Amino acid sequence: MKDKASKKPILPLVRLRLAQPLLDELKRRAIDPGEVLFDLSISKNDLNNPDVFIPAPKMYSLVENLSILSGDPHFGAHVGSQLDPLSWSPLVDAAKMSSTVGEFLLRFMEDANHDENSVTYSLSSVGSRSAFYERRITDGGIKPRHNDGFTIAFLVTLIRGSVGELWDGTKVIAKVCDPSVVPEDYLGIKTAITDTFGASIHFPTNWLIQSQPGRNLEGTTEHVTAVSPLSSRFINALRITLQPHIHEFDLDADRVATICGLSKRTLARRLQTRGTNLRQELNSLRMSRAEKTLSGTDLRISEVALMVGYANPTVFSRAFKRWTGMSPRQYRAKQ
Repeated sequence: MKDKASKKPILPLVRLRLAQPLLDELKRRAIDPGEVLFDLSISKNDLNNPDVFIPAPKMYSLVENLSILSGDPHFGAHVGSQLDPLSWSPLVDAAKMSSTVGEFLLRFMEDANHDENSVTYSLSSVGSRSAFYERRITDGGIKPRHNDGFTIAFLVTLIRGSVGELWDGTKVIAKVCDPSVVPEDYLGIKTAITDTFGASIHFPTNWLIQSQPGRNLEGTTEHVTAVSPLSSRFINALRITLQPHIHEFDLDADRVATICGLSKRTLARRLQTRGTNLRQELNSLRMSRAEKTLSGTDLRISEVALMVGYANPTVFSRAFKRWTGMSPRQYRAKQ
């Protein structure tokens, strides 16, 4: 059964490569992000693969933890203010093809869908004031402070560069979940607090018809267009998301719902409508991982058990026999 198109995505995902500017800045500052990446089960292969997507709450955690690691209270904003629009996927085509600030924002709204389905953007004009809104499907129970700071900083930098002499920071209001992540008196703008579901920037409507941010920029970059799991069936997307966590001992419904950015009730309902449940899906992933490890390595049974979330090898052996009809040792001998 294929998922029908709807306003809400089957699983809120973000392309992992969107975090690359933050990792590059840490490298420039000679700060190793290894521990943060390890804690979030993100490998070097994941970072080097442009087609890897992660749940939105995991991305928010990654950005917050990298910012904490930097020791910079304005880390997200500092990275956002230095962002090259011709090297960051959601901005590339918008920066190269637009002729005004308004067109740039509209193209950005459209192109962002290639890299995430966890956020919607909108542009609103009422009289002499306009606003560009970011709205998250879920915050995953995380306060995405530096995500907001990053977003506001690159938007302010791009708009300011376009309007030139028209720029007046006192006419700009940035709304973020934590105003302290934006440097004090940042280009003269005002800040205000909003909820954790997205930042917004408010500015004069006549700025929308000014030259767009990337028109005078030089250089090219390859825009990521590969097919992604954003449009995959729900079960496939769920399995991709849970594979890096299959070793966790506390991988229950609450934990899985948090990882996926869904409520426990919504997760259960979507699984039920597809003729399965969380236990079946977890068992399938554990069985697959265990079979591959038993047949492809010489690891002890107790080590294999830990890899699939079982602290007790005896309990693991019983479960494996239920799955396959054989004990782990019998299965290995057969292979």
